[in-house]
Amino acid sequence: MINYQLTNLLLTGIVKPYGVDDDYGEALCTMELLNNQVTREQGIHSPRSNNLSFGLYLMAENINVPTTVLDFPSWRDFTREIDSGKYSHVGISFIVPNVLKARRMAKYIRKNSPHAKIILGGHGTAIPELDELVDYDDICHGEGVSWLRNYFGEDPNRPVKHPTLPTSVSAYIYGAPLLEKAGIIIPGVGCVNSCRFCATSHKFERKYTPFLKTGREIFEACQKAEENLRVRDFGLMDENFCKNPARATQLLVEMEKEKKAYTFATFSSAETVQSMGVDFLVRLGVNFLWIGVESKANIFEKTRGIDIKKMISDLQNHGITVLASVILFLEHHNKTTLHEDVDWAIDLDSDLMQFMHFTPVPGTRLFREYMEEGKLIQDFPWQKQHGQDTIFFRHPHFTAEESHVYLKEAFIKKYHTQGPGVLNMAWTALKGYRTVKAEMEARQNERLAWDPTTLKYSPTSSGQSDEFMQLRLEAMRQNALKFRPVLNTTLKYAPNKATQEKCRRLMVELERTFGLPSLKDRLLDRLVRVSACFENRRIQKKGQVMRQPLRLRTRYRTQGSQLSPPAAAPAKIAEESAA
Repeated sequence: MINYQLTNLLLTGIVKPYGVDDDYGEALCTMELLNNQVTREQGIHSPRSNNLSFGLYLMAENINVPTTVLDFPSWRDFTREIDSGKYSHVGISFIVPNVLKARRMAKYIRKNSPHAKIILGGHGTAIPELDELVDYDDICHGEGVSWLRNYFGEDPNRPVKHPTLPTSVSAYIYGAPLLEKAGIIIPGVGCVNSCRFCATSHKFERKYTPFLKTGREIFEACQKAEENLRVRDFGLMDENFCKNPARATQLLVEMEKEKKAYTFATFSSAETVQSMGVDFLVRLGVNFLWIGVESKANIFEKTRGIDIKKMISDLQNHGITVLASVILFLEHHNKTTLHEDVDWAIDLDSDLMQFMHFTPVPGTRLFREYMEEGKLIQDFPWQKQHGQDTIFFRHPHFTAEESHVYLKEAFIKKYHTQGPGVLNMAWTALKGYRTVKAEMEARQNERLAWDPTTLKYSPTSSGQSDEFMQLRLEAMRQNALKFRPVLNTTLKYAPNKATQEKCRRLMVELERTFGLPSLKDRLLDRLVRVSACFENRRIQKKGQVMRQPLRLRTRYRTQGSQLSPPAAAPAKIAEESAA
């Protein structure tokens, strides 16, 4: 048994600053998902935000050991915790490019708190020579909740309690803090598709481990977040959520029963989208999908036989923003086929697009294969191994220096061809509202009702309106209207005439659909324009504008207690301070 009077755990992310060239990190690793690898090269149009270290909070919520979570700490924040001398164990979570930061932190722990056990976690632990880089006592392998429970002698099989957390902090668009808040739900980890390059699939042993096993459990987590955070929109942090169709349909049943039209952003593979159908996804409330399309060569099973362009268009016409993920410098790429893949990907006309290097991440099958074949570039800096700078393996047709240029040009071409992501998302939101409204009216006239067994609309003797879809339609209306205050700013900073025209047409269509902007929208419009003016000056002067997120410190259970804190405590993030 663990002596809780003597055990005290600190779980920490890596230290700031992020996105800075120094001895421990580099400028392209800003700890921002969108700006790093999706809306990159879109300048002032790029939404900016930092995601929490979700796994740390999930683990802290589900062990009995008194635990403190330290997220986005400065060096001073981190050393102050260590110098307190109260921690018997310190867990450091990091990814491969941040291994030197983890080394610095571990070195400080050894010197200033030598009694503390150092536990390493995260994707960075797959680095083969980790023993030579970082001083540690244990590595958290696989799924962290069960591992920590086993480590501290607790029951690994008891139910998982989901923390209440926002998706992100330090969220801005055009320099204004207008991005809507959302909650994060983590139904499970891992993916059975097991693509050879996928770090997540290999981290969790190429299997799926559910934390929330039923639709009812997911619904209850949403309810708790709605109560504590006042949100109705959620990110489902799950590699392929609808891969478990029974759980997804259960979630829909619970929402319909309780008349809660929650909305969701999540990940999916193309074959899963095709199997579930757009009608189900709309009814479920999916408004954002991240889909790995990878390459027009269809070398992956998950995309074979599927008309990807038609699928994306159908999703967008129903109000579902699509982020398509594309891989460059695959083994079949040469200077001709790579350009063809970039053009093919842009022609898919997705709202957002991730271009990523084919990256042999430590721990994956691809990494093992390339290591055995001698393809990895030796002594390549760990800080640059993140897929957004240069390739770090020997490609027969591209040098590392060339890969940096090709990647950057792909992002620029997408941006100048189809405009900023925020504009594309606004169009999708409007199209979705119009399409779903028209389809609802047609179904009522034809007396069609939702059949939960077939996941389709079928003939019925009743001519009643679909009350749940009325709630869904209202959510879609609000989603379309939320873009209005930024469009004049989008127009002002548009990269070309085609984007300006696209923006003007959208503004006309919004007015045709919803009428004139409200007073609130007009006031917000002015606020955004003023904010964007200052933001643009900062960009012109300094280049990329970096806002280091505030340090977040959350305590779970007091010393010697095995009781969890009130449910709202993690959601509020117990303490915040400037870096």
